[in-house]
Amino acid sequence: MAIFSRNKEIRDVAHRLFSIIVAQARKPEFYADWQVADTLDGRFDLIVLHVILVVNRLQSGGQNKKHTLLIRYVQEVLFDNMDMSLRELGVGDMGVGKKVKVMAGAYYGRMAAYSRALETADLAPVVIRNIYREQAPDAAIIDHFTAYIYRQVKCLENQTDEDIMAARLTFEAVI
Repeated sequence: MAIFSRNKEIRDVAHRLFSIIVAQARKPEFYADWQVADTLDGRFDLIVLHVILVVNRLQSGGQNKKHTLLIRYVQEVLFDNMDMSLRELGVGDMGVGKKVKVMAGAYYGRMAAYSRALETADLAPVVIRNIYREQAPDAAIIDHFTAYIYRQVKCLENQTDEDIMAARLTFEAVI
């Protein structure tokens, strides 16, 4: 019973973290000031970026059973959310699974790309490809966006494991 209880607690934390992530990804500045497309794809890309930043933070804490479980549950919430969103858009049962599979592939591809880019400090091409889908805005906006990502990495690094595991996650302001 104790293991089930702990898993339920971590699942609840994953849902709360995902809500915080979505709220950050929906900040109007991304769309109004940084020209991210206010579309299903644009919103998906921003949510995925923020999930990846949180997952990377959890992975940087070393092999920890709770972190591993929380990462899995946050990803499950992301994929469940994709499934629900597609159904709300009227995608039929037969098409939902295929589309979620494509989106999951996109998520894992972006995770690898962002992780490499953060290690090499070469984020601009990854942002252009994944956030702007090769339709890059002015270089100044890309510079602001990449600086934003680095600020979030630092912000997440400065948060304690206890705060994250209690869903007291915070992000810095967009601008």
